[in-house]
Amino acid sequence: MSPLASAFLFQSLIVCIQALNVAIIGEGVIGTSTALAIKRLDKDVNITVYHDKDFKDILSHGIAGLFRIDDGKPINRLYGAQTFERLAELWREFGGNSGVQLVSGHILSQSQEKLDAQWENYGQVVYNYVNLTYPQLHSQFKLENDELYKAIHYTAFTSEGARYIPWMKKLLEETYDVMYIKQHIDSVEELGDDGYDVVVNCGGLAGGKLAADGDEKKMYPIRGLLLKTNASWQKHFLYRDFTTFTIPVIDAVYVGTIKEEHNDSLVIDEESIEKIWGAYLELQPAFKDVEIIDRFVGLRPARVGGARVKAETRNNTNGNEYRIVHNYGHGGNGFTLGWGSAEHAARLALGFDTSQYDELLNRVHIDMPKDVHKEKPKEMSDQDRAIVK
Repeated sequence: MSPLASAFLFQSLIVCIQALNVAIIGEGVIGTSTALAIKRLDKDVNITVYHDKDFKDILSHGIAGLFRIDDGKPINRLYGAQTFERLAELWREFGGNSGVQLVSGHILSQSQEKLDAQWENYGQVVYNYVNLTYPQLHSQFKLENDELYKAIHYTAFTSEGARYIPWMKKLLEETYDVMYIKQHIDSVEELGDDGYDVVVNCGGLAGGKLAADGDEKKMYPIRGLLLKTNASWQKHFLYRDFTTFTIPVIDAVYVGTIKEEHNDSLVIDEESIEKIWGAYLELQPAFKDVEIIDRFVGLRPARVGGARVKAETRNNTNGNEYRIVHNYGHGGNGFTLGWGSAEHAARLALGFDTSQYDELLNRVHIDMPKDVHKEKPKEMSDQDRAIVK
């Protein structure tokens, strides 16, 4: 156990007669998951969640939440594996009522390197991961220069923000007596001065500013736009080159997207809509008669170096020591990494052992546990291609 964790645990033991008072900034997927993760470790902790916007106006509300890891560094692979296990548990016990949906689909790309990265990043965690043969690819998709495309198939989960987070919030309020307060917070130190024992910074794009330690310079937005459609017949997700996609959720299908780094505009412009819609129609012409029933624009909270999950101690204006836990900067993978990073942040908040995370933070490779290790699927053969040609 680190000296920081030991000191905090000792402080907690001294005041064990009183329950720990924890403030969490942010009610998106990261803040809500962290609150629940803390309560699952210690139900007696008092938690207050602060948010400055209505839920319908935050990024997490509009997210389809398909499980897929962009950056496969070791800590993200652990976070992702823990999230996947949690989503599987929710699907078994509560089904779609939790906002979680089991779904299969395909990713198409002309880059074998990018598809190989999917295997390395999460292929050993998801279900049914295979490379499509050329006949399989050709029979489903009619693309210009389709002989250049390759594809993978896998089964995973979506965790739709508009359902998943309210489900967790209801559980937190009704079962664990967590309080929610709508109030703008300028920095973590503001809540430290209010006397909280622990302040957890789940501020998303504002996380660097809230940290009040210069980390704001590492944060930047990635603008995205989603179109919600009534194509209820679409049962599989479909990606082309990781930007053009459809993701089916419980009662709708999302079409996306754009990825515009350092663009902080929240204006939903017709040019972006036409760009997204046109690109997807090339992939799946059957969508020509589909109706767009809603649209959503959001700013993914990207951070140089990836998500920041870290603890520190500071003194408030009264000279009392309190703990700060940062959990922000997940980019476009908040729903995929969210539960795993929440479990890490929860252990930091309570002063529990975090060695399984600490040893991965500086590693560039991780071997998956043997019980989830699978053989890498074979790549498409020239013989497969010749069958159609």
